[in-house]
Amino acid sequence: MIPGLYHFSKFVCWLVLQLRCGLEVRGTEHVPTRGPYLIVSNHVSYLDPVVVGVAAPRRLVFMARDTLFAQPLLGAWMRGVGVIPLRRDDADPAAIRAALAALRRGEPIGLFPEGGRQPGGALGTAKRGVGLLAIRARVPIVPVHLRGTFDVLPPRAKGLRPGKIRVAFGPLIPYTTASQEGVVPPRRHQEQLADAVTQAWRRLAGVSP
Repeated sequence: MIPGLYHFSKFVCWLVLQLRCGLEVRGTEHVPTRGPYLIVSNHVSYLDPVVVGVAAPRRLVFMARDTLFAQPLLGAWMRGVGVIPLRRDDADPAAIRAALAALRRGEPIGLFPEGGRQPGGALGTAKRGVGLLAIRARVPIVPVHLRGTFDVLPPRAKGLRPGKIRVAFGPLIPYTTASQEGVVPPRRHQEQLADAVTQAWRRLAGVSP
């Protein structure tokens, strides 16, 4: 990790997003000012991690597909800002351990739990891995919904297109959600947390559950 690179990158990206995309952020009062948590967002564009990082009040530790690190400039930058490489084709215990270690240090983690960018800008569903991590670390989840990033940077676009980006943070989802109703099998508890995230996205997007 390169000291100062994250905050310098955040400032530059904030400036670009404000000038080019009229970045609008609401709901930051739902984001804890201290302690660990997961920020989980829908994912439709390569621009999404940048937008979430800029909109979040605190520095986030992101997890990203390990193949992205093979690109020289992008890989060097991601290592410099402390991104955790993640294998998506199978379980990745090393990435989980790294994420848990960051959470134990009190650092929030940024995740995109749909399993990849969603085609056509559609809203997908969260996978149960987000529930597994929240339960293992005993941390709350902050849902966040992005609107406009697909239009501004769709697949195969050469640069940013005209458009407006909106970011909405939602109320905390406790990692104990659903388990308080009784004894819930671990896998089912993870699925219930993932479902809670999906429903929160839908509410933030104005879509009926």
